[in-house]
Amino acid sequence: MVADDLDVLFSSPARLLEAGAARARARAGSAGGVGREVFAQAEAIFGQVDVERAEFASLLHFAATVLGREAYAEQIAAAEPGMPWRTVWAWWRPVGAHRSAPNLTGDRTVEIHDGVGETGAGPLLKIWSIWTADRWCDLNTGVPCAEPEPGTYAEREDEAEEEGPLLFDAEPESWALRCPGTWEEPVALGGGRFLISEERGVLVAERNPSLASDAWPAGGADASAWAEEFGEPWFLDPAPAEAPLDAARLDAVFGADGVVRLTPAGLPQSLTHAPSRDLLSQVGLPRWWAAGVTSFSPDYDTEGPLEESTEFAGLLRLGTFDLGYEEGQVLLRPETGEVLMSRDGGAPFPLARDVETFVRLMEAVRRHMGACWSPYPGEDGVGDFHREVEALEPAALAPESPTEALWGHVFASITELSVWGY
Repeated sequence: MVADDLDVLFSSPARLLEAGAARARARAGSAGGVGREVFAQAEAIFGQVDVERAEFASLLHFAATVLGREAYAEQIAAAEPGMPWRTVWAWWRPVGAHRSAPNLTGDRTVEIHDGVGETGAGPLLKIWSIWTADRWCDLNTGVPCAEPEPGTYAEREDEAEEEGPLLFDAEPESWALRCPGTWEEPVALGGGRFLISEERGVLVAERNPSLASDAWPAGGADASAWAEEFGEPWFLDPAPAEAPLDAARLDAVFGADGVVRLTPAGLPQSLTHAPSRDLLSQVGLPRWWAAGVTSFSPDYDTEGPLEESTEFAGLLRLGTFDLGYEEGQVLLRPETGEVLMSRDGGAPFPLARDVETFVRLMEAVRRHMGACWSPYPGEDGVGDFHREVEALEPAALAPESPTEALWGHVFASITELSVWGY
């Protein structure tokens, strides 16, 4: 019998599997640690389904892998060796996590490349999308790698032959497995492994090699529960709006080469607001930020300097907003760190209370793109985004203000427009 204590239930994958989804769902509360996080994510991705212990383990294993809880995933696999499939690796956006990557919304390609000749190198995967620069990784492990030298790899033309039952295939002779409705047309890799790609990420799944072909019921992929009842995701880590904004976080969103940080020599003495000095030199600004038809770029490079505005005395030129139909100057008040905006040379109006808030708002747009453009059935990406903005800078949503008019134009790129900008 599973103990009533929630921490006991969720701390041990064996106890969670023994309890089953229905009992865990009924008793999930304010405790549970990693196990609760994994269970909640599984129910947010696959829906609130009641399946046999072995398949329950497969769903939990995927959720743990997606969340980066590798140790818990290993414990799940050890507790249930009979699960029908396991996640080899996944580059996937968790429900409600609002991460900038992966974001494969819109046009995308996922290609398998094999070594040419006697290179002896293993297969690679090349991933590209509108918001994903070419990403190469080891097909067997998912570990990112450098783009191979020209002529050493060629795109695979044919799928591998698969003798056993297919995973997540609609044909009735395939195994009956629960899955999201977007897990369509899995690509056979051979040896019981399958590649799945969709707007939320890329997955390599493996059929349990210890199970005979007829050891699991046939019936094909079952996505019937995917658009019905869903659990709420829950996370151990603080929400992004509550977490520190540091260099590592900005690099993760925009790339190390996509952030510009001023050297001390580039900071003018007139900038007396210490938090702004620290942010511009230690955390940085996006070198180029874009969403829809709107873009922003700083008016300086790494060496600076951060110069005074020639039009507005006492203000520093932080950067330029290109709104698609006009440009505006983004300005910084050096004594307080307040960020302002001038449109068409007009009087500056408040844009954000400080530079950190300004950067956080741009970063929030980038992080919420996937959830707004390609939400899970139970995910409110637009609502989550507005709630984070409200927490960061209420003035950005204040009606009938120049601040809201500007940010509303920027935010519409993910809340109203598609990934293609219309």
